[in-house]
Amino acid sequence: MDEEFRRPQARTRDTAVSRERPHNARGPQPPRRQTGTASEQAAARQKRLAAQAEAQTRQPAGRHAADPRGEVRRPARIHPENTRQADPRANRQTERQKAPRNGANAAGQRNAARKKKKPHRIYNTNFGFKFGTMLLVVAVIVLSMIIFFKVKHIAVQNTGTGGRTLIPGATGAAPAQNPDADLQVDGNSYYTAQEIIDASGINIDDNLLTLSKANVASKIHAALPYINEIQIQKKLPSRVIIKVSEFTVTYGIQDVRGGWWLMSRDGRILEQADEQTVKDHLIVTGMPILAPEIGDYIEPAAADGADMAEIAAKRSAIVAVLPMLEQASYAEQIVSLDVSTSYDLVIWYGTQFEIRLGNTENLSYKLNYLDAVLKELKDKTGTIDLTFHEDDGAHFLPFG
Repeated sequence: MDEEFRRPQARTRDTAVSRERPHNARGPQPPRRQTGTASEQAAARQKRLAAQAEAQTRQPAGRHAADPRGEVRRPARIHPENTRQADPRANRQTERQKAPRNGANAAGQRNAARKKKKPHRIYNTNFGFKFGTMLLVVAVIVLSMIIFFKVKHIAVQNTGTGGRTLIPGATGAAPAQNPDADLQVDGNSYYTAQEIIDASGINIDDNLLTLSKANVASKIHAALPYINEIQIQKKLPSRVIIKVSEFTVTYGIQDVRGGWWLMSRDGRILEQADEQTVKDHLIVTGMPILAPEIGDYIEPAAADGADMAEIAAKRSAIVAVLPMLEQASYAEQIVSLDVSTSYDLVIWYGTQFEIRLGNTENLSYKLNYLDAVLKELKDKTGTIDLTFHEDDGAHFLPFG
């Protein structure tokens, strides 16, 4: 039983060895016994392969070795890798190691080829039709907006008081309510809503999309000088809301011809008035102005050889002092502001106090300081010096 078991193994091993050897013209050769160590066997196999390669290279051109069956076989090409690495298993392992690199190189070549391709066109044969359709839709929308978004009713809706008075406690005309009005005026007290609408220049069939807010505001400012600030809102399809704030405090000033005018805190002429009316307002003295037009800003009169820088400084002092006096708690008791010189401003607190402010530096601090001084000198009369020439304190000099 042992012999029968060993013989198939020997035949199988011999058969495997015979398959590794190439056929030649002499026919099959008996299997060779494998002797020696593994390294010696590999060296012997390397020598045999080299000898076969040398024999094939010496063979004349056009002639090929024939196998035992009589067929002509072309000589196999021996690459340098085969001479250096005779073990087929080592060759297969080397190929498996190179495979990922070859795949990565192929992927990189495909990506490079894609980048070299010309970009696709962003349009197709239907682009003209689509673009024309889009233009048609836009034109229809714009035409519809032009037709429907219009002022259709000029009936007035007034939420202000309206009237011609700035006397405290007085009321103007009762506001007119009209829910169907396309024009609404808010915040007016001196002018009526109809006057503001007339000044705005808005008419029936004016389109809200093309209506210029800046143009409307400039028209109102030019025609109605008591208007201080204007806000215009458009609510589709046809409503316009005009919100205004008016000057509620005015000041008197005299021109070179003796005429009296009322002006705003920023020096804009509001209307002409008589001397009796002007006495109810704070009067600016020491700087006569040229005869103005309503809505113009004051322009100081300059004599021949006058210092134009000083004249400009006077006007700047007026514009700086008046807004601050409006915010003071004692504003109603101030009757005049003397700007004979821009560096020595004087205000009169009734006939009780002459208050010297000096120039406009630290003006806010001076006026706040004055509030505390007036509370201490409540029962006295005289001159209050706030010029702060010598120190940071105020000086009081009684009259007489």
